[in-house]
Amino acid sequence: MFYSDAKQDQFAANILGFKQNGYYVDIGSCNSMISNNTYFFQNLNWKGMCVEIESSYNDSYKNRKDCLYLNADATKLNYKELFEENNYPNIIDYLSLDVDTLSLTVLKKIPLNDYKFRVITIEHDAYLYGEKYQKEQRNILSSNGYELICSNVFVQQPGFDRPKCAFEDWWCYPDEFSRELLDRIKTESVYPSNIIDKFND
Repeated sequence: MFYSDAKQDQFAANILGFKQNGYYVDIGSCNSMISNNTYFFQNLNWKGMCVEIESSYNDSYKNRKDCLYLNADATKLNYKELFEENNYPNIIDYLSLDVDTLSLTVLKKIPLNDYKFRVITIEHDAYLYGEKYQKEQRNILSSNGYELICSNVFVQQPGFDRPKCAFEDWWCYPDEFSRELLDRIKTESVYPSNIIDKFND
């Protein structure tokens, strides 16, 4: 049912209450379905944008519905223009930002003054780089009103045997959620499955 490697789609779907007819922006989207953080949302009639620099994935997007696919360098796009040209709402439901060491570079290009995202999952790979990318990502998002809900989410996928590797932060725009929900989900340094379990507590 879900397709992300680390349950990002499951997190976003749950915290958004399995919302219908939403919008996503998926930067570093990889294959259209395999290891993809937004393919699941086709089931909920979402529209969105996928950006992937590796051309070998192009064919996988041919049957992706309601998706603007860009085989492009994510660091060189004008996101404000793209959002305006495609009539994106000012509050977009989900931003997935997964371009390894360039996630910070791309974050700086996102028009955070003009558009808000209800949910953001962003890669920082602190287990490899410490605070090199993470600290500035956090400063940017915090200063734009976002709340860090799940900090230092651990890698959890088959074949990855290094223990407790913090690789992402998961954020919300708090005005869009109840305080009770955010407090219930808030975690630090856990595996994605532990976060998902909190939706059933």
